[in-house]
Amino acid sequence: MSNARNLANLLGTGSTIATAKIADDAITAAKIDDDGTGFTFGDISVAGAVVGDSFTQFDKLKLDGSSVATVTVNSAVSASATVVVDGVSGTIAVGMVVNVSDTTVRSISDASSETAVSVDDTLTITAVASQTSFTVSEAVSIADNVVLILRADENSKMVLDASAASTDVGEEILFEDATGDGSTLLNSGEGHAISGSSDQGQVLQIQSVIDNVDRTFSGNQQIVYASLPASTAGFTSMTKTVTPISSRSKFYIFVKSHQNENTNTNNGDVTTLFADTNFIAYSGGALFVYSGGTMSTPQTNPINIQAVYFGKHQAGVAIEFHVQAGSSGTNTGAVRLNNGGGLPTGVTGFAVSSSMIIMEVL
Repeated sequence: MSNARNLANLLGTGSTIATAKIADDAITAAKIDDDGTGFTFGDISVAGAVVGDSFTQFDKLKLDGSSVATVTVNSAVSASATVVVDGVSGTIAVGMVVNVSDTTVRSISDASSETAVSVDDTLTITAVASQTSFTVSEAVSIADNVVLILRADENSKMVLDASAASTDVGEEILFEDATGDGSTLLNSGEGHAISGSSDQGQVLQIQSVIDNVDRTFSGNQQIVYASLPASTAGFTSMTKTVTPISSRSKFYIFVKSHQNENTNTNNGDVTTLFADTNFIAYSGGALFVYSGGTMSTPQTNPINIQAVYFGKHQAGVAIEFHVQAGSSGTNTGAVRLNNGGGLPTGVTGFAVSSSMIIMEVL
């Protein structure tokens, strides 16, 4: 007869082995999960501890470092908010959440005869007459000798709740220093991100526009810069509408414009930047050079503008940032944009890109 059979005969059905008799690590995971289907347990409460991330299927996970008391109902409660108890362990206090200790038997019912109030954390202590009598937040019915568990500050930490249809994802997450904010927040929406401290260094949003279309603007393109340039002068080459997130923010705008001409008449040597009709920046007298080789088409180096705009916008009121391309003279020739640096597209076969990047920063 095997040793296992001898041990079974010796212990008999229902025999108990003292905990001290079980060697450390003697019970392995394979013994707990003998059929490989997993080990399932009910809701848990962890007092003042860190819970691992190995949970895969659960209804609710509570992290609660608060005080707990247990009491026994002393005489049945019938449609009343007053509960008389005995067998008190711990201290009863206002604000404690009242649940049944044995969650398999939902012994508390509300005015509608619903028993969910036994375990859903909605029943709380509103007044304490003594350590054997207290008032709860609604009229309930409880049988005699039911053991209740009372918890302070229930749900004040982290609650993960996988309710039906994902309609309830829990109450809240509180971070260090009792704040509702983490060190990094992400704000939904195109190009939006928030980082840094609460009063400076935050990038509220980044927007951009890229123009790589090879095209020609014909007609009078003069931009007069002896005085304040007009917001409509020249040709509009790039636009981007941005809605400010804050009225206190600054906008940093970076523009690169590939402009050139077909004849040596200084067409396309001026670029301006506006927010609606508000003038922001100007680049004039761009140097024209010749392509050399077999081509004699004049061109410019890329025009670069770096500018700051602030103090004239309001949160929620959209702004149109736009770039104007033109000439310092009254020539009526054409302004070329994005055609590979002045060479005809039949030679280059590609287009270069102009761009505008807009950052809103606190």
